[in-house]
Amino acid sequence: MRTSKWPVASDDSDFDPYLVGHPTTSVTLFRRFIEMARACGPVTFELQNGPVVLCGKRRIFAAVTVTDRGLTGHLNVPRELEDRRVRKVDPLTRRLFMNGFLVTASSDLDETFAQWLREAWGVGNGEHLSRPV
Repeated sequence: MRTSKWPVASDDSDFDPYLVGHPTTSVTLFRRFIEMARACGPVTFELQNGPVVLCGKRRIFAAVTVTDRGLTGHLNVPRELEDRRVRKVDPLTRRLFMNGFLVTASSDLDETFAQWLREAWGVGNGEHLSRPV
């Protein structure tokens, strides 16, 4: 089980400092992102200096930052994602890629994005370790 040196969100009000001063659209996107992450299964939200980091039982699987344009962040999955929302892809390990994203509209948080988030959640819980390299 993963432990954290960062404070973790115990309820939605813990996210408020990350939302202050941002446009309503960005706040709505953030709340939808959090809702989608919770739909994947148990998740720990670390309240770091800047991003909210999403952790599974074994490792970090995503991070999100609220901006005036929407949301930026990354999803750690076992492949490179190719989509207009994915701005940069970097290898993280031999098996994982950090896929940096930009979300600017509610339509960006569609079923495809939800699928990526579920895949990343699986990484956070070690599911990628049972797959052949």
